[in-house]
Amino acid sequence: MSEPRRRSARRNLIVGLIRYDRICTTKARARAIRGEVEKLITVAVKGREDARKHLAAVVPDEEKAARILAFARRGRFSLNKKVATNEERAQEQKAPLTEKGRKFLEDKLKVRREELLSIISDEEEASKALEAAYEAMVIELRARRLILRTVPDELVVKKMFEELAPRYLGRPGGYTRITKLGRRKGDAAEIAQIALV
Repeated sequence: MSEPRRRSARRNLIVGLIRYDRICTTKARARAIRGEVEKLITVAVKGREDARKHLAAVVPDEEKAARILAFARRGRFSLNKKVATNEERAQEQKAPLTEKGRKFLEDKLKVRREELLSIISDEEEASKALEAAYEAMVIELRARRLILRTVPDELVVKKMFEELAPRYLGRPGGYTRITKLGRRKGDAAEIAQIALV
């Protein structure tokens, strides 16, 4: 098998294992992908943990940190952000706002501001926490991109960060298990099941 086909087959096995939590394949193929899968899961776990630690340095309360991170994921925001006048918008080559549109944007900013201040009441602390949340998102994004280089499937990467990383948070490795299933009838190759623990 040529090298590009071998890489593609390995990538497909990795994607299948992460997506379905277990796959049946030959023992040799299972052993070939085991190391790569474990490295990818380790990158996801470390990326998520580093992002959490970075945010915890500014916001020690875990519940508040989770709420700030959820708030930050909904889009860029700043406490001193204001709706620009039509003259300022013209200088930025943006379309002018109607009164209704201006009111809508002002109300939206007001609601977001109140939501952020309901999590952390002090404005200075809230802005520092929000900035730390954006930095934590960048740390996690870097880990996601490292994984996407090997596994170009965004749904699989999403599952790695949302399901697998929290599951394996305290585990130092050994995320997979290979179980022998016997021999295949046609060519007597050893069949094994590789599964996420």
